Amino acid sequence: MGSMFERSRKSNTTQILEGMHLTGQVKGTHDFYLDGELEGEVDVIELVKIGKSGRFKGELKAKNIIIEGEVDGKITAKEKVEIHDSGHFKGDLISPSILISDQAFFEGNVTMVREDNKSPEELNTHVTVIKEDISTNKEPEQTKSK
Repeated sequence: MGSMFERSRKSNTTQILEGMHLTGQVKGTHDFYLDGELEGEVDVIELVKIGKSGRFKGELKAKNIIIEGEVDGKITAKEKVEIHDSGHFKGDLISPSILISDQAFFEGNVTMVREDNKSPEELNTHVTVIKEDISTNKEPEQTKSK
């Protein structure tokens, strides 16, 4: 089975390509791919992928979210969020499953909500990201997020 985005290529996908700058609201049942710039709200049933040249500012909701570009705001995923090496995220993230690559940038808050409907307060989740530069033997740098 391929990655979330590879599976999405088989279905209909709405794309905003590099060079496009939009402000507004996007809602739909198809997958959504952003390689341009969008400020506003996105509410998509399935997958949202922010490509390497994509920039998003606002509120984003989807089943699965992949970030390779820049996102500033609040994102909520029903299943999983992946922030890849080139990804840059700043804001609030809510999802039951989160993958943050070693080279990705993350600044913000994480709330992991499971399907058994426990509230974020009941879970009391904290995330610690540790980055260590192995090539120079520097001491690990520790960043705490709630």
